[in-house]
Amino acid sequence: MAISVSKMQASFNVIEKVIFGGTFDPVHNGHLISAQELARKMAYQSVTLMPCGQAYHKTGSSTAQHRLNMLNLAVAQSTVLDVDEQEVLRDGATYTVDTLRHLRQELGEHAHITWVMGTDSAQSIVHWHQWRQIFTLANVIVIARSGESELDLSHWPAKLVNEVETFKQSPHGCYCQLALTPISLSSSEVRKAIKNHQPVDNHVPQAVIEYIEQHGLYRGLD
Repeated sequence: MAISVSKMQASFNVIEKVIFGGTFDPVHNGHLISAQELARKMAYQSVTLMPCGQAYHKTGSSTAQHRLNMLNLAVAQSTVLDVDEQEVLRDGATYTVDTLRHLRQELGEHAHITWVMGTDSAQSIVHWHQWRQIFTLANVIVIARSGESELDLSHWPAKLVNEVETFKQSPHGCYCQLALTPISLSSSEVRKAIKNHQPVDNHVPQAVIEYIEQHGLYRGLD
């Protein structure tokens, strides 16, 4: 179902925090383009990219500090995208529910907080730590990939809202599914290209490429 924008009005008194989380190992243009398109389609002033700290569910990633540094370089000139480093600074495994609790305490009960995830995460969220609590703290936007049909998320303890204005008026407890322009690019493909000494100029911001070269990242990854 397409999301419609009707009678869009600015909400000057409502704080908006939209979190686009990920490993970003490394950040690439696909991440940046998708986040910017999300901001346009949902009429958000900004989208926050949040690199995970200790990626307990993944192996072979570069250090959290390297990933954070690359992300800061990638968005340095952006007026729409910013970075939140709280998960990198947190010791031990990082859980989405803990991050959202911190944001809710920081921004207040009336703030519109939204967590962005892909369909893979949406399907596996029932295995996340205290997953039901996520919807008491935030809304969720599920980003669909090319050719994917909408998921049946009726088991979620949240309300499906397809109108942008109504969705943005909710502090938490709502979800929607949003289709973005398909981008065939992944961090694993970028890492493989770098290891094989292939150019990635068209896929990664120049400042990030220079950082990777300076620190010799991904040369030894399988």
